Amino acid sequence: MKIRNILILLATMSVAWVATAQRVSNTSAYPRLPIDTLESATEGVKIITFTNNTWEYYFPEREEWDKNEIFTENWVTDKVAAYKDDVKTLPDEMELTLIDDFDDFHPPYIGKVYSRYGYRGRRAHGGTDIPLDRGDPIYSTFAGKVRYAKYNSGGYGYLVIVRHFNGLETYYGHLSAVNVAVDDYVAAGQVIGYGGNTGRSTGPHLHYEMRYRGMTFDPERLIDFQEGFLRFQTFAIEKSYFNVNSRADEMLEEYDDELELFAQSGDELTSEDILNNIEKAEAERAAEAEPKYYTIKRGDNLGSIARRHGISINELCRLNGIKSTSTIYAGKRLRVK
Repeated sequence: MKIRNILILLATMSVAWVATAQRVSNTSAYPRLPIDTLESATEGVKIITFTNNTWEYYFPEREEWDKNEIFTENWVTDKVAAYKDDVKTLPDEMELTLIDDFDDFHPPYIGKVYSRYGYRGRRAHGGTDIPLDRGDPIYSTFAGKVRYAKYNSGGYGYLVIVRHFNGLETYYGHLSAVNVAVDDYVAAGQVIGYGGNTGRSTGPHLHYEMRYRGMTFDPERLIDFQEGFLRFQTFAIEKSYFNVNSRADEMLEEYDDELELFAQSGDELTSEDILNNIEKAEAERAAEAEPKYYTIKRGDNLGSIARRHGISINELCRLNGIKSTSTIYAGKRLRVK
């Protein structure tokens, strides 16, 4: 598969609109007056600190964001399903910018995946399950707006759905409690709920889904949950991914092969270096994929030709459509790669 995605190595404005709070302590007995406005790690998001030792995110650009068609079209807040699209209506490939900066991402929860995207018995499992302890904080993966935040009787239990600026939606299910409300804007890394065992669940865990226009795809294509990092800065979603049988395994094998390309320069590696390494790798692979031929000389036989080019006699025969007993002649060309 051709490399279309850019790897990322590791996995901010006056007070105008205030988002749902993440309070560091319960000090409601004290007057709550704003003290200061601080920059946050996420562009477009700031933090207000208060006299009672609490703080809140706020989003100065909320009025403009509210006009964004991402947050107006198919904006359904009382149902899980918001889209009526069919996969057939989508283009074969859709390229999405996931983040512009490292701080634009936060893993929803770090842990070992015990149930992956795919079929579980005869039932399709459209997400990724990670065990946790009840009450563990669950974080918004990217900045976005909360579309759904309540108990869902369809099996999710307490569920939060966040729609992000690129159209992706992330689902956080089986929560013990939600920490946001519908139409709240959230920053990457904001606590949107707490781990639990609500709904159709056999033990405390996070059920996490990624969807595009309502259709699920394997979240492990983008996130390494055990290590807690985002695999890519931009990502091309192929239509074929919207199939419960389409797992991340094949793509991850290619990703692991590429990882060595980006580890050589350590922390000094820039985005330009990464792009250059990808282009170099593609050129090398293209060159390797081109057929290579050898002109037979006097005294050659299939065995000597195969050894000289590091392949087996069977592979040599397969490449040329001949048998190991076939007669070869000096001057004839054989494909050796």
